[in-house]
Amino acid sequence: MFTLSLLLLVCALALPAAAQDRLVTLVGNGSVMLRSPSGETLVSLNPDIPLVPASILKIPLAQVALTRLGEDFRFETHFYRNGSGDLLIRGLGDPFLVSEEIARIANTLDQRGLQQIRRLVMDDSAFEPNPDLPIESGSDQPYAARNSALAVNFNTVNLAWRTDGRLVTGETQTPLTAFARELGEQLSQGEPQRINLGDDPVAGLRQAQQLFRHFLIDSGITVSDADFHQQAVTDEWTLFYSHRSSQSLRDNLEGMLRYSNNFIANQLFLTLGAQASGYPATSESARAVLQQWLAELYGDSFGRDPQSLLMLEGSGLSRTQRSSAAGMMRILEVFKPYADLLPEAGGVLRKSGTLTGVYNFAGYMPGPDGLYPFVILTNQTVNNRAEILQLLQRQF
Repeated sequence: MFTLSLLLLVCALALPAAAQDRLVTLVGNGSVMLRSPSGETLVSLNPDIPLVPASILKIPLAQVALTRLGEDFRFETHFYRNGSGDLLIRGLGDPFLVSEEIARIANTLDQRGLQQIRRLVMDDSAFEPNPDLPIESGSDQPYAARNSALAVNFNTVNLAWRTDGRLVTGETQTPLTAFARELGEQLSQGEPQRINLGDDPVAGLRQAQQLFRHFLIDSGITVSDADFHQQAVTDEWTLFYSHRSSQSLRDNLEGMLRYSNNFIANQLFLTLGAQASGYPATSESARAVLQQWLAELYGDSFGRDPQSLLMLEGSGLSRTQRSSAAGMMRILEVFKPYADLLPEAGGVLRKSGTLTGVYNFAGYMPGPDGLYPFVILTNQTVNNRAEILQLLQRQF
């Protein structure tokens, strides 16, 4: 049941009585909040009910990352050499270690005088081996890609088939590696598709090694040994080159929010933990520091009170996470300077959050006097969020 005070807040909108009744019906046991650019609460239905937020949790994750790391933060990847002529690649979680970036790295290594490599060694020890993150095990979809400290192309491959049935790469910038061919041969021929590399952490490292090897050779560097090698860096290795990503944190966040990229989200989540507690990054340390920083940013209730915001990972896939409309609204008020990072649809800047039985929106409606932050949380079988948003828009 809604209290009289909540109903009066709904009536503050310039909506006919029938539309107000419809809004209350659509929200049901969910919650909705809308504020003016000056902070006046215009709608507040069940603002303190804790509900499953799904991917709108990427907004507070983005705000914490901006606050703690800075807008110009850039991920690094380190390259080490030893006395035997080997090159070790130590990943530190860069989510945008894509083919174009690897080609640039290979050219830089060549310019720095690297001419020959005996063994190419992969090091993913900067993240714990099996982070406690919600992943749809067994799915080959890109959104279920496994997180890793050293992953290329979001731990996915893009595959295609020619008319004669020959397997080829699905993107011109990425060669078809031997490992990608193995994956493709297990699939039926059809439309081009992007798939993740599976649950085995070694699979992602094999693809990374083969891709790096290709671009190193392409830049003129000899790589003698084609076998797979994995090792954590030790004192026998000397740092040869520290590569800073061409993508700033803002670039990462734009990709994460616009495409709701779960891989980027949890790469950031684990990195936030490592920045506070050191490597190797663990999901446990990341949870602890995230809740601590939320409390520092938004008050003591964050991090302890599930009525406000409980974050256990970055993607929003976990159904044990909770947010209230009031808690998310506090995030949106602070996130306003970065509202343009959110995807735009129908003139509204908004992030969606979707799971089975979970249909949420959070973002900003541009008005003549500024941005109107809004939150729509509905954990129910029927998806009413679009109609709810339309009713809120009718006051403009």
